Amino acid sequence: MDCYILWVEIKKKKGARLDPAEIKQFIIFIEGIIPSRRDMLYSNATFNLHKEFHCALASLKAGLELVFIMEEACLLREKPFSLQYVISYGDIEVPRRKSMFRGIVGTGLAHADVLMQRLRDSKTDRFYVSIRDLEESEFLRKLFGFYQSISDAWRPADYKLAAELLLFDYKFIAKSTDKDISGVWRRHKSLNIRGYQTIKDLILKTPDLIIKKKKSWSNEQPPAF
Repeated sequence: MDCYILWVEIKKKKGARLDPAEIKQFIIFIEGIIPSRRDMLYSNATFNLHKEFHCALASLKAGLELVFIMEEACLLREKPFSLQYVISYGDIEVPRRKSMFRGIVGTGLAHADVLMQRLRDSKTDRFYVSIRDLEESEFLRKLFGFYQSISDAWRPADYKLAAELLLFDYKFIAKSTDKDISGVWRRHKSLNIRGYQTIKDLILKTPDLIIKKKKSWSNEQPPAF
């Protein structure tokens, strides 16, 4: 069957080896997120060599939401590692009974692995989207590129405040931390929190826009001659 696939792994520096402690952290990190989001998955999440995991998604929107859940969970933990993501679409084999599921296989997963290799070879990119429509894939890749230009510009010293500003109003943070409100507002602007929230909103709304576009096309009347 054809399905959306999510593949996630730690982005390592070229030529470097992953620290076993970092891999263990990654597994604990994923296992702390996935169980409460099983409605977003069509399959169980499967670890491969303990440093990457993949799963079949309930929908494209579910995959995009999971990406941001992981990105912001990483930020709250002050980024113990940087993650890279592939969202693709292809044929996979799924047992009839989901409880018997042990891991996805099929040409769709092999294609996702090829796409992830592109990210492994890249010095900068962390996101790759390849779904059924080439134009929609390119659109989402560009949106994620803009998102990454904001989030990856944050320094380690910024992570905690950025995570708080994504969760709470800057006035509340200033009051609860006994900081100058104008100072927190300036940090809000310099971290481009509004830009982050805007691009995140655009990415998450893209599946709905795709559906509306396709419905509009199907409802169009053929030209009269």
